[in-house]
Amino acid sequence: MFQIFDPLLQLFELIASPIRDLMTTYVPSDWIGSLPAITLIVFALLALMVGLRWNPLPISFIGVILSGLEMIILAPTNSFGGLFIRNAFTDFFIYIILFVAFIVLLSATSYGGSKGIYNALFLISFAGAMWVVMANDLVALFMAWELMSTPTYVLVALGPFRGSIDGAVKYLVIGLLSSMLLAFGIAIVYGVIGTTSIPVIAAAANTIWSTTPIGEAAYPLILALILFVIAFGFKVGIFPGWQWVPDTYCNSDGNVVSYLAGATKKTGISALMRILLVGFLVARFEWSMLIVIVSVATMIIGNVLALDPKITITKMLAFSSIAQMGYLFIGIASTTATNSFGASAALFYAFAHAITKAGAFILIWILSLRLAKEITYADLSGLSRRSPLAAGMLVIFMISLAGIPFTVGLWAKWYVFQSAVEVGMWWLALIGLINSVFSLGYYLRVLKVTYFEDPSDESRITLPRIPTLAVIICAALTVILFLNPSIIMELAINGAFTLIP
Repeated sequence: MFQIFDPLLQLFELIASPIRDLMTTYVPSDWIGSLPAITLIVFALLALMVGLRWNPLPISFIGVILSGLEMIILAPTNSFGGLFIRNAFTDFFIYIILFVAFIVLLSATSYGGSKGIYNALFLISFAGAMWVVMANDLVALFMAWELMSTPTYVLVALGPFRGSIDGAVKYLVIGLLSSMLLAFGIAIVYGVIGTTSIPVIAAAANTIWSTTPIGEAAYPLILALILFVIAFGFKVGIFPGWQWVPDTYCNSDGNVVSYLAGATKKTGISALMRILLVGFLVARFEWSMLIVIVSVATMIIGNVLALDPKITITKMLAFSSIAQMGYLFIGIASTTATNSFGASAALFYAFAHAITKAGAFILIWILSLRLAKEITYADLSGLSRRSPLAAGMLVIFMISLAGIPFTVGLWAKWYVFQSAVEVGMWWLALIGLINSVFSLGYYLRVLKVTYFEDPSDESRITLPRIPTLAVIICAALTVILFLNPSIIMELAINGAFTLIP
């Protein structure tokens, strides 16, 4: 598949080799694996200083691009004594983070990008997200998560709406609650096993679960697993911790929302997958039904609440994001020690959801800026006449989220449903399919009002160029990956195989 790029890759390798040698010579070997994240921290400080007088957005772009180049140039390796690791699994999510980061910065040219503190908070959060994905230790994971999430609380509060502080407070309170539950779970694991290293935890769990009946130490560890699922459930906005999502999304600017939906949720998914599928894969029987319950409840709640025709489009997309995480969890629940296809499907779904939701939220945001109001279904009436480009891209995103052909969303749902069928959980795939059909009620409503209703205002809507470019990139990828999903699926399979050899 990738053989056509071999000449370009060889040329890049020739150019990158001396740069790599220079880095490995002057950068401590224990820092190399985390150098892309460290680069973002350095550029966050630069953006903060430059922002005192000039527009710091170019600095932020340079930092993200350099971080991406370092990811490509430097071979995967451990850093900080093995607290953070790089492999095919972590790299898959890191590239999602960097892609969303680039898209968010493009969108920030229309709002917030000229402020130093705005750029610095984003870059620090990007770095924290990379460390969350790479964390191979529960304490390191906890610290990285706080580094990622703390700036987002402030970014939500900096939104232009009157309810921004309210949304930020709800987000902060839920974030603190989830952090406490996570810390409690980590304390239990440490008290039982005596370590927070995930590979060592996996070895100890294998020993505990190998006895018949399982050892008494398994019961507090099962409690810890429940706490981990609930904690990350709060963090990624699934049942039972979804309540903060609509208020936070509706009261934040579109750049922050696209980052929360496109990247931070994916870091939470990656962390939970590492805990469940590396640390406690032997306990799959105990946690799989919990994941199934969470998945089903999340799909139903998100889809039912999104059906309300009176809510804004941003709130509809927020409820849709909740439901979409439910579909992704089908892949996690379908992963076994002998079949990693469920994990591959979850990774593919994460990428598909990231590009679709990032593009959708940014598009609604720039329409909101142009119309100087929150976008409702009524505001989308006749959008195909007022802005054919915006209407076309919005419909692409909606049919992708619905899993309709000619978009990557079809393959994303196909893979997670297939993974459930392969392990005998056909009923879970059926529940997911029914929910997908149910979701057409609000996704196709967007298509109806956009193309088949008359506009209340005939004036043309002119979209800002650079943020629109970000949306076009996401829309184009949504279609391209339908035509050739193997581009991402091969990387997802490699990532899952790294996680579960």
